This record gives sequence, structure tokens and C-alpha cells, in this order.
Amino acid sequence: MSNTPFSRRDVLKALAATGGSMIGGVSWAQSAQGPLNIAVISQFSGNYATLGPSILRGAQLVVEERGGTVLGRKINLFQRDDEGKPAVGVRRLTELVENEGVRYFLGNASSAVGLAEADLAARSKVVQFAGGGSDEFTGARCNDYTFQWSAHPYTACSATLEYIRKQYPKAKRVYTLTADYAFGHSLLKYTQALAGSLGFEVVAGDKHPAGERQFTQYFNKAFAAKPDVVLLLTAGADFLAAVRQLHSFGAKDLVVGAPWAAEIDDLKELTPDMRSGLVLGLNYHAGIDNPVNKAFVARATQKFKSLPTYPMAIGYDGFRTLFLAMEKANSVDPTAVAKAMEGWRYDSVHGSTLIEARTHQTTRPYYIARCKGPGEMKGPDDIAEIVYEGNKPQPAELNDCKRA
Repeated sequence: MSNTPFSRRDVLKALAATGGSMIGGVSWAQSAQGPLNIAVISQFSGNYATLGPSILRGAQLVVEERGGTVLGRKINLFQRDDEGKPAVGVRRLTELVENEGVRYFLGNASSAVGLAEADLAARSKVVQFAGGGSDEFTGARCNDYTFQWSAHPYTACSATLEYIRKQYPKAKRVYTLTADYAFGHSLLKYTQALAGSLGFEVVAGDKHPAGERQFTQYFNKAFAAKPDVVLLLTAGADFLAAVRQLHSFGAKDLVVGAPWAAEIDDLKELTPDMRSGLVLGLNYHAGIDNPVNKAFVARATQKFKSLPTYPMAIGYDGFRTLFLAMEKANSVDPTAVAKAMEGWRYDSVHGSTLIEARTHQTTRPYYIARCKGPGEMKGPDDIAEIVYEGNKPQPAELNDCKRA
């Protein structure tokens, strides 16, 4: 993908020539007449290193699908590694806004990084389409320029617990293992809020740091509490390590659920015995039956020779949504586009999708898969089947967004 950015000298010359205003070092008056600069800022190294390249592929796919233009303007796509560190993410975004004129970005794998970037997006008036799992994006730290592509963690927890209640009616006692950062905290918050109404009791729980690889201490405590259900409120390599070690404890009689942890494809790192019966929450799966997703799957499969995954869907559908919103607003100005997105219902890879006007949260289905045992699999890729969909939005009384 060609990166042909404005130089800082060009921006300053344009400012002098047009009298345009400077916001975060960028002249919106000048950039509106030239190429549109957008970016994927994600983790290309560290705990979620597999996500960045996949998000970028999705973004490249939709830019190519549009012939590299929107409203007659050439699209320049930049990429940066945030390393999973908030300070690095903010630095990368600052550089892109001030030096390259980037006006739209997405891709945060880490909620902590994305939330730090959201504060800068609001100050710089650039649009962020977030993909992290924290409820703060559309809650306590909502702003005029940040939107949340991923489902709300309330929706994810609700769908997961509803399915477990339906499928395992005798299960009551729940142990939680939570990633000790914003993403995990959101999942724990809504697990605790929903448990009682669905007939569950959270009897014990622990929090682990990012990058944890030794979970024995936590599972010793878990088994002492005699749970019926173990909920893994964690993700990435941490999640895979936890499943491996939980299996070594001989936890065959437990229901093991993960509301928001990994892609089905990631589970190939586990043996069929390890993942058998695992209840897995998903933001996306390639089998969603609607025209937008079918076209996306066909293009992705043709180009990459594999089915698209959740991070690829973030890149593709996130920028697809933003481009459609630019056409709706007939403008590439971030303020105009953000306003056009508020309260907007459109067709996405999930089907009919609504962007809530005040919080900027997308509301659409969330998918629950059950992993198959060795005897059920028809081949190495036949890992899981979709068994349930939930779409309950966060109740208004639980939302802390202060936008009018």
C-alpha cells in the first residue's frame, strides 16, 4: 500500500495560503483537498502480535475494493506497531496526526492502548474506530470522536452465560479468572452483574497480569471452591496457556467458558482433548449469512486463501463503515463524519447494525461457539460450531457516558 503523506512543510504552506485552522498540527482545510490519510495502529509484536497483520489485511482489502479512493480522493493507508503499550500507541498516533495528516484510525488490540489513544483522538478531532473489549470506550471515557466496532462486553457476557444456563441447567457455582487490565475488568464487571439473574453464583475468582504463563496457583484455588463453571475472562496467549494448564488438572466435569478470548483458528494451538466442550464467545465468524459478509468472505478467501477472522473483520468492516459514513456526510471532515455516524443504521458484516447516538457503541449480534471433541471432528479445521447468538445491549442505567 502506497504511503504518500503530506510533509509538515506542505501543511504549513497550505495553512499560510488558505488561512486554515491547525488542529494537532494538521490543516484540515488542506487535507480535505488532497489524499485521505488513514491508519492501522495495532500490536504487531508482543502478546497479541498476530492481530496487527490480520487487521491490516482487512483494511487493505476494503481499500482495494474501493479502487483506493473515497469521494474522489486517494486513500493512503499507514501502519504502526503500538507494541501493546499505551505510551507507544499515543506516540505513534501523535506522529501520524501531526506529521502525516492521519484523520481516521483503528486497530487497537489492547483496550489500555485504545483508551489512551481515545483521549488523544478527542483532543485532535480524529475519528477512532475501536476494537478493544473495554466498556470505557462507550462509557466513562466516551467522546465525540471514538466509536466502538466490537460488541459491548455486556452483550458478550450475556450471550455466554445465557447459553451455559440453557445447555447446562444444573450448573450454578462459577469461578472467574480475569486478565488484570481494562478488558478483563469489563468482562468481570458484567459477569458479576448478570450472574444472579441467570441463576449463577460467583463463588471465587482471581486476577492475573498480562503475559502470565503459570496458572497453577489460580487453579488450585479454583478447585478448592468446587465450581461448576470456570470462566476465563482473558485472551490471547494468556488464554491458551490457561486452557492447557486447566486441562492438566483433569477438569473434564467442569463447564469452561470464555466470553471473549480467541479466534477459532487460534485454537489449533490446543489439542482436540484440551478444547473439547469449550464455550467460546466470538465477535465475528465467517459463516454469518448476509450479503455484506458473504462478499467479504469471498474476497478474503480469494486473496488470502483462508477464511477471514475477527481481526481481519475489524480492519475490513471498520474502514468500510467509515468510508460509507464519509459518503453519507459527503465529506471527509472527521467532525462531519462522526455526526453522520450517530444513530445510523446500516448493513455491516453482521447484518443490520446500529451505532448508538450518545455512546457510539455498535449494536449487533454476538456469537457463541462450542468446541468439538476428537470424535466429533470431521477434519482438522472442524474445530467448533456456532450454537447461539445473543444481542442484548448494555442497559442504559449501567452506562457512564456523559455525552449529551
